[in-house]
Amino acid sequence: MTPSPPAENGLEAELLGNAFLASPYASFILDWNGRILVCNRRAERSFAPGRTPGGNTLHGTCISTLTRLEPDHVLARLRRGTTQGSTTLPMAAGIRSVASQDTEFRVSLLPSGTHGERLILLTQDQLRITAASLRQMNDMRSSLKAEVRGAKEANLKLQETLLSMEAFARAASHDLRTPLSTLTGALHYFSEHYAASLPETAREFLQHMARATDQMDRLTTELLEHSVSISTRINIQEISAQDAVSEACTSLSQNLQACGGNIRITGGGFRLHADPALLHLVLTNLLSNSIKYRHPERPLEITIRMAGAGRDKWQLSVADNGTGFAPEDRHLILQPFHRAHPEIEGSGIGLSTCAEICRRHNWNFTADAEPEEGAVFTISFG
Repeated sequence: MTPSPPAENGLEAELLGNAFLASPYASFILDWNGRILVCNRRAERSFAPGRTPGGNTLHGTCISTLTRLEPDHVLARLRRGTTQGSTTLPMAAGIRSVASQDTEFRVSLLPSGTHGERLILLTQDQLRITAASLRQMNDMRSSLKAEVRGAKEANLKLQETLLSMEAFARAASHDLRTPLSTLTGALHYFSEHYAASLPETAREFLQHMARATDQMDRLTTELLEHSVSISTRINIQEISAQDAVSEACTSLSQNLQACGGNIRITGGGFRLHADPALLHLVLTNLLSNSIKYRHPERPLEITIRMAGAGRDKWQLSVADNGTGFAPEDRHLILQPFHRAHPEIEGSGIGLSTCAEICRRHNWNFTADAEPEEGAVFTISFG
């Protein structure tokens, strides 16, 4: 074969050199003692990030300075790699294999007429890293698919359970309210027609029975409301907060008049996205709570405040001057059946219903109070 002319050899060398420098894989050409003769920009960016790329600042530097090994150990790995075709080095910087803290390199021997010795071509084995990363991604994808599939199945079972709970609560409430209504009517009729002829002790027992049936009726109603709050489908609509507050106040106007209470509304109204029926339930429960736990030594004052500077910052608070509760109970009172004042009749369900409705709307519901100073319940929208 006829050798190529010198000009063509020079052009070929130049092309090979440019290809080496532009390679997307980090590459070094080392002498037999591990000193760097030349490296490409990828190698500089990957393993010497503090140096200026393209400045040939690594020329003459021993490759061991870029690792976490002693020079003798690095040289031993390099020379062993020339017979095995690959080696690993614990580089101080750069991308490492998913399965190993060491960086994998392909190792080749190059003849050098200029240096009169064998040279070592060290190229980062990016393909193996990529393959390992792809395997890890595939494993993660399979795991995520299994988790999503499990979550969907669990969600379907949860929906079925919630629907069953709602149906049970409605049926139980109806079945309980029917005999309660009969009992309440019978007691009312008996009181009207026969109470006058009964002895005082019998009339007292009759009053106790009437109060017990009323309490049972309220408990049944509140249990049904709580069941609805955690299981019913939310019908989101854009509504006016001011209209919702006005409707809640109107529905409890007779209760307020009976106890001599007063409501003050401050702040400008705003519009929000909510289920109108569930928001009405929250507001009436909060107002009923203020009426129930009013202070016996002063007239009830309720302040409803609407404030904020945007859709994600609107707040609505209901504050009163009632009996309040201990600050350390601010979280407990939002749990079902927890009562801060056992001496006052109640079920301990109203506030937990409010908290559950707010949670399902992604609202933040908080309670603050001081004993004998009143309570503040705040809904943060957004």
